[in-house]
Amino acid sequence: MKKIDINILGLGNLGTAFFEGLQSNNNLNLHLYEENDQIRTDFSKSYGVEVASHIDSLDSGVLILCIKPQSINTFFDSFSKNISTDILICSPVAGLEIETIHKYVENRIIRIMPNLLIRKNNGFIPYVKNYDGDYLSFLEIALSSLGTTKEFVEKFFPLVTAISGSGPAWYYELSRQLTNSATQLGMDEVDAEELVKELIKALPNLINTEDSFGELVNKVKSPKGTTEAGLDSLNDDSFDTIIFNAIQKSTNRSIEISAELKNE
Repeated sequence: MKKIDINILGLGNLGTAFFEGLQSNNNLNLHLYEENDQIRTDFSKSYGVEVASHIDSLDSGVLILCIKPQSINTFFDSFSKNISTDILICSPVAGLEIETIHKYVENRIIRIMPNLLIRKNNGFIPYVKNYDGDYLSFLEIALSSLGTTKEFVEKFFPLVTAISGSGPAWYYELSRQLTNSATQLGMDEVDAEELVKELIKALPNLINTEDSFGELVNKVKSPKGTTEAGLDSLNDDSFDTIIFNAIQKSTNRSIEISAELKNE
């Protein structure tokens, strides 16, 4: 079986997560690109691999765009003529719609919005594409090795971005506030952080496909118990409104980025 060439452009958090999740996949040849000299040098030292500073030309395989939204138009202006139409373009760039990429190239395009759990091959990868089938077997061989994949309608991608792409940050912030609350009530910070981290590690074992989140909540709380007292406080303080507003603002920012990229 011929190996797939995977070209990762940009080695920030997401590009590094792709590399870590894909490096043990024997069906792939990984090629790495990073324009920042320091990042390139540090990455090469850490992982013992070669990293090029830029792309000269691409004739086959997949190009994964792990660059910032504000850099995307500059990249395509400079390099689109050097990208063969046989290349599958994979974009995890927040707010970058398929039609915006099509202003520059006529390639097959798959838009994804993974979270950083792909580095541990345990991510969730929503996707939408502008072609039929599984070109280059990219979904089967590469993306599915990073976690669970699911196809969505592109109009929902701003919401997908807010919930799935940004999702780890919401849980990290909740965990930070749980830790802060414990320290404010007298617990040592190290002990509080350990308590919360052990809780997080245990949660996957409690989640199943049968129970809704509402049912899981009910399994933890008991009438007039400690959990119910805390939940009542969350309801009194409009916790649902706080979460809704955060997701709505994150979604709206994704929509704004899409409009900005279209107009550039």
